[in-house]
Amino acid sequence: MAHVQTDTVPPQRQGDERELPRGRHPLPEVHDPGGRVDIVPTVIEKAATCAARGVAGVTTPRHRASRVRVSGRAVLLRLRIGVRYPEPVRETAARVRERVRDRVEHLTGSRVHHIDIEIVEMVR
Repeated sequence: MAHVQTDTVPPQRQGDERELPRGRHPLPEVHDPGGRVDIVPTVIEKAATCAARGVAGVTTPRHRASRVRVSGRAVLLRLRIGVRYPEPVRETAARVRERVRDRVEHLTGSRVHHIDIEIVEMVR
């Protein structure tokens, strides 16, 4: 293949642009790792159940102690718990709600919009 010669000089590049191999694009100033993180509802359910178990006076059923519905970045939870006798039920539920909200929001980065709590048993 023949080379073409011209009398003009190509314009100089401005700034500190680096010479890149053919087909490559310059890197952006701030590195963006890209991608996304999807957290499946069962992970949120397990986080909520573990958080509820961490409250004094609370037990949880072995299977499906929590249910979750995700709407965008908002999380709606339904918990089924047992309360040890003679713990005050409403106060215990309030402590569970606070702890679960804090832990789920911290672990997932999602906002907990609503937590329904169903007391399914009183245990000794």
